[in-house]
Amino acid sequence: MRRALATLLLTAAGVAGAADTAVIIDSSRQFMPNSMPRNAAWLGLFCQKLECELLPAEVDISIDTAKDILEQDEELDRVTVQGKPLAVFANVPLKPGKVVTWHAMNDAQYFGSPQFEKLRKLGKWSMPWGTQPMALSWVKTAEERKRYHLSDGTSKQFLFAVNASGEYGGDTTPVVYWAGDLDGDGKLDLLMGIPDESCAYDERLYLSSGAAEGILLRKAAHTQGSQAACGC
Repeated sequence: MRRALATLLLTAAGVAGAADTAVIIDSSRQFMPNSMPRNAAWLGLFCQKLECELLPAEVDISIDTAKDILEQDEELDRVTVQGKPLAVFANVPLKPGKVVTWHAMNDAQYFGSPQFEKLRKLGKWSMPWGTQPMALSWVKTAEERKRYHLSDGTSKQFLFAVNASGEYGGDTTPVVYWAGDLDGDGKLDLLMGIPDESCAYDERLYLSSGAAEGILLRKAAHTQGSQAACGC
């Protein structure tokens, strides 16, 4: 049911084929078929601690199959990435080169990290360093949803809302994998993902360049869906 709903939402949004842009943090997933862009220009964010660089990335997208819970073959997009970038971006207008980095971590590091724990327990995480103070915070609604906002102390921007807990009671606190200046305009950019204990994935890239007046960040790439041949 969950996978069918995700497919319906993508189709309704006009993404029956591959999206024009994409961000991939975890390339090991079994992505929904035809969800990844073909013949794209890929850049990878390669990091050694806080020393990060954007470089052309070798990314192969192929059609594959996997067995679902009924032992039937289900088609999927298989993604193969050369090297170990923190993330790869398809058709996002960024330039190769070293990038200013204020915060970086991978899947093995986020649980228990100051970013994750402060946002989860205190409802607010202040961005490290940067050209102006920024904070990511949430408020809980009566409908058991958490609404996440970004603030610079003057203006406040709504980013997204998620369920306060997962389908089986798990944590949905967003993971900020990277924060820094990816587009070279001296302002904060964010790479984040929303954890899911089931089969869904939700990975986002927010950039300051190209944002409308009064908006701190624009969503430059967003990859979401439910993994093929996973769950019910």
